[in-house]
Amino acid sequence: MWAWLLQRVAAVGLLGVIVLHLKNPFVRPVQAALLGLVLLHGVLGIRSILLDFGMPTRWHRLLLVLALLAGVAVFVLFWGWRWS
Repeated sequence: MWAWLLQRVAAVGLLGVIVLHLKNPFVRPVQAALLGLVLLHGVLGIRSILLDFGMPTRWHRLLLVLALLAGVAVFVLFWGWRWS
């Protein structure tokens, strides 16, 4: 349930951040928020797809943790590469 709620919050947050990004696309905190929310929404979506294909229910928490770790890792790698 928390993953579902977190994905919905990320979707609503994306709407607000996209508006800010369209007004001024060169503000780094807005770019970071946009990247973070897109990654969060995406990895939780991949998790949902995997669960829809019949992954056992005992893997729900593990997949949530792995999705969040993967999102953080991609954010750190991309943000470090982009702004170094």
